[in-house]
Amino acid sequence: MSEDSPTWPQQPAEHTTPLESFETVGPGSSGGGGPRRRSVIGAVAVVVVAMLGGGAYAAYSFLDGGGPEPAEVLPASTLAALSVDLDPSASQKIAAIRSIRKFPALKKTLGLQADDDLRRFAFDKIVDGHCGKLDFEHDVKPWLGKRAALAAVDLGGQNPVPVVALQISDHDKAQAGFQALVDCTDPKDFGFAVGQDYLVASDSADHARTVLAQGEAKPLSDDATYRRWTTAAGDPGVVSFYVGPGAARYGERLLDDAGSNLFDSGRGSFSFAEGSSGFQPLPDASSDADPRVSAKGALAHFRGLAGTVRFSGGGMELSVAGGGVNQLQGLATIGPDVSDLPGDTAAAVGFGVGKDYAKQLVEAFTSLADLTSLENQTGLDLPDDLQTPLGSGVTLSLGGHAPHSLSDVAGPEDVPAGVVLHGDPDQIQAVITKVEQRLGMQLSDIPMDVQGSGHKLAISTGGYGPELLKDGTLGSARGFRDAVPEADRAGAILYVDFDSAWRDALARELTTEGGTSAADFDANTKPLHTLGLSSWVDGDTFHGLLKITTD
Repeated sequence: MSEDSPTWPQQPAEHTTPLESFETVGPGSSGGGGPRRRSVIGAVAVVVVAMLGGGAYAAYSFLDGGGPEPAEVLPASTLAALSVDLDPSASQKIAAIRSIRKFPALKKTLGLQADDDLRRFAFDKIVDGHCGKLDFEHDVKPWLGKRAALAAVDLGGQNPVPVVALQISDHDKAQAGFQALVDCTDPKDFGFAVGQDYLVASDSADHARTVLAQGEAKPLSDDATYRRWTTAAGDPGVVSFYVGPGAARYGERLLDDAGSNLFDSGRGSFSFAEGSSGFQPLPDASSDADPRVSAKGALAHFRGLAGTVRFSGGGMELSVAGGGVNQLQGLATIGPDVSDLPGDTAAAVGFGVGKDYAKQLVEAFTSLADLTSLENQTGLDLPDDLQTPLGSGVTLSLGGHAPHSLSDVAGPEDVPAGVVLHGDPDQIQAVITKVEQRLGMQLSDIPMDVQGSGHKLAISTGGYGPELLKDGTLGSARGFRDAVPEADRAGAILYVDFDSAWRDALARELTTEGGTSAADFDANTKPLHTLGLSSWVDGDTFHGLLKITTD
């Protein structure tokens, strides 16, 4: 949606598709029904959830379909949408098939089901054995398409209305088949309308008709903000989602409601306080000490986001792009530091640190606890004594050398792991010494080694420190490059190498304990190669990428 979310009337005065082309049906309009009442909005959502839950599986057996996307039917006033597409591009079908065939658990599932069986599963969940006269093959299969969406749409009311959009292949059969579901389940607060390519269900027939009409007049797919973020997220995949900037104002209202209603009995909001025997009042919502204030401030800057799950190359990826995520704007680049880790790194986490990062952390902590007490316990002078060790970034890593079995790990000295603080080693050591003296214990008592060189200070176990202080080769490893393709500009990175000896040690440990789950773990993790989760900022656009690669 545009930056200024439109406010729509409850009923459109004029639209390009005549209302007569819509067949709008509410509960009980054609008789039938029964004493068992439940929400069909929730039941119909099972269709979408089933598609999402079986998304990887369904990628194996796409049927030819095409037709309009849900965004071409939903209106521009849509605040949020989650859609599934079981007929993406041919290249993704091939990538999906290649990836899925590597996993025994998925191959087993694929051998038992086909795509229509997945839709039958959703049908069975909806009718729940109470609609004996309905037949999936006759009443559902002939009209249910390959695309669907769950959405929240702003129709100008106090709250957004829930919407389920199902792609259909036959208008008349969809009308009859879905009406049969309505008559059987006898829902409350429910109605639907059938358009040319989609069936739309909502909490009333009028709302369903309005959504279809407004989607015809001004679809979400034409909205500039929607196009911006979906384009930034990259090529569409099997599952896509969108959250518009207008959703932020509902989030702010929810925060206000939480402040006034949570544990509220006319006496204000309450929470447990450490060392108290009862409840203590939370700060007033207008106070800067209230965490709701910072949360509402973050929502105020939100400009929307979009994401997609797609198959690519030898695995799967989730790509997200959005604007107004200010908490990530100030992070320093950490990718080069993670790339400098040892080449056999089994797992690593890294995040860049901005110049005011410690101040922001302290301000957030102050809203939740007593800062003076923390300073007294640790001997730290905050935020300066926090910013110093954080430096320009922090990396944590686990070395690739693993014991034969996890049961062989007797203590920290058996695990090559460590944290590298990227800053001035002497200044960082001074802060560590201050804390050690106040607490009356040394890191060497754990035992942990503290070693510095250049612009690094490593705190490590298992004699891993010297390796961490060297210029490593992780960044040149193919698995790392595949999983973290934007490492050079990433402000935060999570990386896991599934081909490391640690996976093998875990598999052996589970196998020793016995059971089918151990064999399943081994068989279904062997095809995995690497996992990467990274984020970066390009101008005013935030990007997040989760990649899972296979051997």
